[in-house]
Amino acid sequence: MGSQTVLVIGGGGAQGEPIVEYLASRGYNVRVLTRSDGTPTAQRLASLPRVQLYLGSPYDEITLRSAFHGVDLTFVNTNSFAIGIRNEIWWGIRAFEIAAQSGVTHYIWSSLDNYFHDTLYDETLRVAHYYGKGIVEQWMSAIPQTPMRWSILTTGPYIETLSEFMRPAQQDGVTIFRAPLADGAVPFVHLQDLGFYVDWIFSHPDTSAGMNLKVAVEHVSFQDLANVFTNVTGKPARYESITFEEYFATGPLAKAASAKLGAEGAGEDDPSLLTYQQNFTAWWRLYQLSGGNKGLIQRDYELLDKIHPERVRTVKQWMEKVGYTGEYVPVIKTYNAA
Repeated sequence: MGSQTVLVIGGGGAQGEPIVEYLASRGYNVRVLTRSDGTPTAQRLASLPRVQLYLGSPYDEITLRSAFHGVDLTFVNTNSFAIGIRNEIWWGIRAFEIAAQSGVTHYIWSSLDNYFHDTLYDETLRVAHYYGKGIVEQWMSAIPQTPMRWSILTTGPYIETLSEFMRPAQQDGVTIFRAPLADGAVPFVHLQDLGFYVDWIFSHPDTSAGMNLKVAVEHVSFQDLANVFTNVTGKPARYESITFEEYFATGPLAKAASAKLGAEGAGEDDPSLLTYQQNFTAWWRLYQLSGGNKGLIQRDYELLDKIHPERVRTVKQWMEKVGYTGEYVPVIKTYNAA
């Protein structure tokens, strides 16, 4: 594997950064397509052995053709929040085509759950950053495994955002997990495990070609979070189920509620855009319907245990591993805690 070159699109993001690190540690030559080599993340990645930064936009054909030149393998994670649904569909498909033209042998598309047909395209569950990725996934599913193998890695909400986007409040010495989740559950993903899964896909092409590997730690309710937090830290905690109105009035997206997700790349007039309030109302509804791995969003945890026996399997393991306190820790590069 050491002689193989991997192009990582999205390598400077929360998901891509640990993947780049892991692949480089496994002996791959890793090329990271990035718009800037001056950010702290880019500079840190560039300092790693076997990692090369490649300057340019992933949403430009000339750049893509040049970046894919001489590449054996690729992992592609487009930024839904920057470009919007329509652009993500276009560039998701176009990147695949250019990779195939360039002689890439195995292409991994980073996706999110595609539940659209199962819900008859329910508008109340229309999550913008799931739709673009899911539609590219549907398109890829009709493509044969020649001349380029392809696989899909389906992720989900990062468990690390419990220290950022979903971090708890503090009140009178009590840690309070507040969310409009009702009795639902979230299949959290541990970012540090993703590199292993990408390496496994590349290393087992006869099994992984055409596979949609859906990963997670476990399905976790916010009542579970409160209980585990107390168990791990010894500090009191509770869960408060709140309304959408309360969430968007006082929660982490209060300031951005009326802004359009993807307007930066698509323009304010793009009819496919949703406001953050529309998008994340649907997002929380999606996980209200996903309690206990028996709802709308499911995972095959036995398969994940077989593929990655050392994976983080519970929120308790994760809290103990990172020394979780609920204090703010930055995770998503574009998220503004203020």
